[in-house]
Amino acid sequence: MFYEMQFKPGKIVQLTENNCDSSSILLLEKIYDAAIIFDDSRNCIFLNPAAEQVLGDRADISLIGDWIRSKTQDLVQQVLSFKVEELPLRITALEDNQHNKLEVSLSKLDVSEEFLQELNQQKSLAIREPKVKPEYAPIEDIIDLTATKSVSYDRLTGLPSYNLLLENIEQEICFAQEKLGYEFVILFVDINRFKVINSSLGRILGDRLLIAISERLQACLRSHDFIARMGNDEFAILLSNVEHLNYATNVAERIQQELGVPFNLDGYEVFIEASIGIAPGNKDYTKPEYLLRDAELAVSDAKRHSKSHYQIFNQSMRGKALTLLQLEHDLRRAIKGKEFILHYQPIISLGSNQIKGFEVLVRWRHPEKGLIPPGKFIPLAEDTGLIVPLGFWVLEEACRQMYDWQVMFGGLADWKVSVNISSKQLALSNFVAQVKQVLQETKLNPHNLKLEITESSLVEDTQHTIAILRELKAIGIEFSLDDFGTGYSSLSYLHQFPFDTLKIDRSFVNSIGDNVEKLGIVRAIVTLARNLGMDTIAEGIETVNQLAQLKALKCEYGQGFYLSKPLDKDILESIIAAEVTSPTQTEIDDYNSLLDEQVAREQLFFQIEHLRQELAEAKLEKADLEIMLETTTEHADLVEAQLHNEICDRQKAQAALSLANRELEKLSVLDSLTQVANRRRFDDYLITEWQKLKQEKAPLALILGDIDYFKFYNDTYGHPIGDYCLQQVALAIECVIESTPGLVARYGGEEFGIILPNANKQQALRVAQKIAVSVSQLHIAHQNSLVSEYVTISLGVHSLIPNFDTAPDLIVALADKALYEAKEQGRNQACLYTAE
Repeated sequence: MFYEMQFKPGKIVQLTENNCDSSSILLLEKIYDAAIIFDDSRNCIFLNPAAEQVLGDRADISLIGDWIRSKTQDLVQQVLSFKVEELPLRITALEDNQHNKLEVSLSKLDVSEEFLQELNQQKSLAIREPKVKPEYAPIEDIIDLTATKSVSYDRLTGLPSYNLLLENIEQEICFAQEKLGYEFVILFVDINRFKVINSSLGRILGDRLLIAISERLQACLRSHDFIARMGNDEFAILLSNVEHLNYATNVAERIQQELGVPFNLDGYEVFIEASIGIAPGNKDYTKPEYLLRDAELAVSDAKRHSKSHYQIFNQSMRGKALTLLQLEHDLRRAIKGKEFILHYQPIISLGSNQIKGFEVLVRWRHPEKGLIPPGKFIPLAEDTGLIVPLGFWVLEEACRQMYDWQVMFGGLADWKVSVNISSKQLALSNFVAQVKQVLQETKLNPHNLKLEITESSLVEDTQHTIAILRELKAIGIEFSLDDFGTGYSSLSYLHQFPFDTLKIDRSFVNSIGDNVEKLGIVRAIVTLARNLGMDTIAEGIETVNQLAQLKALKCEYGQGFYLSKPLDKDILESIIAAEVTSPTQTEIDDYNSLLDEQVAREQLFFQIEHLRQELAEAKLEKADLEIMLETTTEHADLVEAQLHNEICDRQKAQAALSLANRELEKLSVLDSLTQVANRRRFDDYLITEWQKLKQEKAPLALILGDIDYFKFYNDTYGHPIGDYCLQQVALAIECVIESTPGLVARYGGEEFGIILPNANKQQALRVAQKIAVSVSQLHIAHQNSLVSEYVTISLGVHSLIPNFDTAPDLIVALADKALYEAKEQGRNQACLYTAE
């Protein structure tokens, strides 16, 4: 049964059973009156253009849908008429008219099949089923919904806002507390590096990107799922009535696939990635904010695990968050209380073996935990922005100490103090002014200061960074590109930055002696720096062999534990004093260095001599074998028999090994429970057939099947019976396609995938329908199923001809959409994907 509502001054245009055909839709589209059609479930399935102007808001239409149910429960006559004032909301768009001339008509429609099909093709506006039935207030108590719409909905994307999200989560919590086993899920979606994209393309294109992202997110959801925009680049999704957590992870993967397709914005091809936090909701939550907090914790964990773009919340995340919160509190206190000290690691000239400067490293002297290494607090300082005050404190202290040593020892004019600079410091509009102020207050000559910048800092705002570096370069400050080779810098624009030094990362240096590839990389970096007019500093030198090879490659400078570990102020002062005032000591150090190199050469000679001895022993062994061969010729028959036995034993062993390998290979591609192919075999087979049929330009079909309400089945009968059910369903599917070329695989959980090469859409649909019938005819009892007394299966079907512009992921995504369409249409059926 359908109900039609119209707003019209004067006579009402009524649709009757006789004129409810496909042309009626065209009539409704063209009439001036606002016409809305609802079904029995209060879902709005049609609005004409006039109605969209009056009632374009989901919240408004939802209230009207509930009101219609209350008015039509005992409806006898075909048409009811009301005044506008009787509606459960105030409609601002109608306030310019005189209410006494407007009439609301509510009609019961008995529609034809043709009219119903036409309705189904219209854009529906499904309303979420409220978990708590709304109480209708008197008209004078209702707030003007149009006035509050700007508060409840995001103006850019049109999505619900944070407050509406909280209300819906609270409803879900209430429903979970009332219904045993009811679960729902929150997905928190954070667009990675959106700030960089926004600053690069501009705010207008950035806004268009957000709108496009919101549209793609909505396309991944069911009609009754809820999505809201949380902030600039953050979205929250509420999945209601989730049977398995697998559904939430499937949605997350679907979102990753959708967002992985590049966006085209005015000719710009934009690629984005998202981090997703998944927080399962249940009756244990008391406030919506707690669930959102846990989802955000999962997002943060996903960002830390770069190999996984989504993470499911667990309690340990909350403990880690509390630990980080305490550490952040201590860090803020430490910055105010100046609990930090500086250590200095000498930078040595590999040509003269003399100190030419040092790198400043900060250490945290915690009053309770002792000395905390930088790896524990620097990332937290970066995340919280505390790196800015901490970084400038380090810069000021380092410059002041360098100047004090110059005054104390009356020299060091060519020494450099190297200080690390964070990307957040570089982003400050007054960064240059602050550096100049530090130099002015500490009286240090700019030529004695070298700032170290990581590669990752260069990609955030390239032109801004170049301008800052050039301005500081003009007053004499030098720059090092830290950890070169491990970041994102492009060689095509590296020459645009005014760097003086490339620092070779320790990951290349520590394996330079036993890895030819790393040795080649270091050689290339040294050559590149020389061609660009830069020098090189090798980090992490820990052995004399590394030092000797870096010298052979003409690397100018080095630092590391072999040369000197990071030192505190007092120890470094003693070394500076020896370096400046005791040239004899320098000569002794030079002698020691030469001695170390001599030791390394002696070790190399020893290895060569050892190899020579092994060669001589091998020659002797060869002679002994030749003698043994001559003495055994008299017993040739015996030797031949022994040899034959050894060959037979070897052949038997090889045969047994081959058999074991075949069994192992078979196990590696089969699901241990159902004995059909596993997910790994499914992926390999899909890629192979895709490549083959792409060349042949032949169709490839995919069927994805999901056992209906399997979680209820498992909960009712237990896992052993559930496993038996899966085995029977797998056997039934295999029986259907045993004469059809293809592959049956357990896709995951209670899902199965069937790949059918050379099958078009209709052929694949017929196979899927046979599978649905075959599973139903197993007559496996399922007392908690909502569609049948037996176990049933829903299937999604798609077929396409592979081409060079698409990938196998496409057919999986479209078959998955068809599967969810089959579930939406009532389950226990096969549904063919149709393009929207």
